[in-house]
Amino acid sequence: MRVKYFVDSFYPTILPNDPATKARALMRDLGLRMIPVVDSYSRLHGLIRRENILLITSTRSNALARNIMDTPALSFKPGEDALNAFKVMIELDEWYAPVIDDVKGKFVGVLTLDSLLRYLIKVGHEALKFSAEEVMSRDVEYVYPEDFISRLWRKMTQLKFSGFPVVKNKSLVTVGIITQHDLLKKGYTRVELESPSGPKHGPRVRDAMTTPPITVKPEATLREVVLKMVKSNIGRLPVVDNKMSLAGIIDRSDVCRAFLSRELR
Repeated sequence: MRVKYFVDSFYPTILPNDPATKARALMRDLGLRMIPVVDSYSRLHGLIRRENILLITSTRSNALARNIMDTPALSFKPGEDALNAFKVMIELDEWYAPVIDDVKGKFVGVLTLDSLLRYLIKVGHEALKFSAEEVMSRDVEYVYPEDFISRLWRKMTQLKFSGFPVVKNKSLVTVGIITQHDLLKKGYTRVELESPSGPKHGPRVRDAMTTPPITVKPEATLREVVLKMVKSNIGRLPVVDNKMSLAGIIDRSDVCRAFLSRELR
């Protein structure tokens, strides 16, 4: 299988001189995690991620896409082996990568872990028979509804996670989930994310989290997991017991890793 069979050639892009506010609106409205910056000649200039948008201060509200974009960590060509490409993406914790034409050097689309998940569903791959419990991460990071958004942001930055389950009390009952997309929807900027908050000041996780959370049980098959991810455009799902207590978390890379472990052994 080649990369070209998995490329999303209709993935949204913006121009280098488009305002950063346009990127914010696209990410907020379409649930995008990154946007390629491509010029009118289809040349890739960089990528804008959610973190780039959230770090814009009010004084830079007129910033352009080219002012805040990053250089892609990796890119692929249409003729490359798709399984190896997905393996590299998982190793580097990159869920999206631009694809560049190997002859003309032009941007042709984006390779995403989503496309691999859809392929697994389409072919009914045997890896989907695994249970969530078999592949989930058990050492889960989480936050509380009372936590300040500034503390949440520091945790996101330090751990390089884009979202966390929200739990209450010692039994870790899962009451919500909060992601960078939730922060974008609320319109938070760098000042609000990084400023220290006193006991009576500043937004808290409960003000932005999504409830109720979409969850799965430990015995759920990966097919059930993937269907929920694809249907709701969710990157990770809390795994909970019958009392909604947090038992683990499973994300796109966990599912893809289970598939690749069978295909590349």
